[in-house]
Amino acid sequence: MIRVWSLFAMIIIAIMHSALTHFVGVPFFNSIIVKCLILGIVFGLINYIVAEVFVRRLNKLKKINKQLRVKLKTDNLMGILNRRAFDDDIENLEHIDPYSLIFIDIDNFRDFNNRFGHDVGDSVLVKVGKTIQDSVRTSDRVYRYGGEEIVLLLRDCDKRNAWKMAETIRSEISELDNGSYPQITISLGVSSYPYDGKTINDLISASDQALLRAKQNGKNCTILC
Repeated sequence: MIRVWSLFAMIIIAIMHSALTHFVGVPFFNSIIVKCLILGIVFGLINYIVAEVFVRRLNKLKKINKQLRVKLKTDNLMGILNRRAFDDDIENLEHIDPYSLIFIDIDNFRDFNNRFGHDVGDSVLVKVGKTIQDSVRTSDRVYRYGGEEIVLLLRDCDKRNAWKMAETIRSEISELDNGSYPQITISLGVSSYPYDGKTINDLISASDQALLRAKQNGKNCTILC
């Protein structure tokens, strides 16, 4: 589309240039220098205006494309990153030393949904997502992994600090005001590189297993791999 507009603009410029030459330059000025100066100034201004319009249009398109890319990687409900973003990030993840994963699952969420309805369940997801975002560092990445399961990717964070982060989040969520509905709690599983695996897939599996043990241990707790 930009190429079509560019061609159209160049044709208009050429027509205007010819018209100015014929109707302005020839009849009113006998001096070749004056003609060249006037036509050069006019032609330069026209080109500048056209170029400015296209630059602004191009910048606007770039901004729109950037917004679309962000939207594609953001969960519309919780306002955190989605599974697509997680899959992309782990493909480009360098083996920095160390980093940690925290797998989080909202306790009894399906029963909660079935009992009180999806609108109330959605409000719980929003509260949990916001609380987690407010609890992590700016460098940490928070993803909705699927359903009520959330994953945190903590760069430059060893297991001890990851456990502290997990416990802070668990405590903050357990203290949320949920009105007349049951208390919100979460279970968490923590794994760290290089202690619990040499690849990101090793850590995903380790965190998932730790989360499962947290569920088996009565929920509302953090288990280290």
